[in-house]
Amino acid sequence: MKSTRLQPFAGALVLLAVASLITAQFQELDCSDPNNVGIFMPHPTSCQKYLNCWQGLLIEGSCPLGLYFDLERQVCESEARVRCTMTALDPASAS
Repeated sequence: MKSTRLQPFAGALVLLAVASLITAQFQELDCSDPNNVGIFMPHPTSCQKYLNCWQGLLIEGSCPLGLYFDLERQVCESEARVRCTMTALDPASAS
C-alpha cells in the first residue's frame, strides 16, 4: 500500500527533473521577460516537440502525431518540410 501512495510523488519528481534539465539548457531565454511571451524554441531532444514561454514559465509542447516543429515558420509541419537540428548533446558522444 505504501508504494501506491509514493507513485504520484515519484512522477512529480521525474517531471521536476525534466523541467529542470530543459530550463538549464535554455537559461538564455528569460520567460519572466514580457518580451519573450509567445517565443517558440526547438526542443533539445525531439523534433516533434517545442518549448515556449507562457505565464513566466518555459513550457514543453508536442506537435500532433506525425508532425515536426518548424522553427522558421513557428508551426508543426510534415517531416519533409522541416529542418530539425538537436541542440542537446547526444548521450553516446558525451562519454
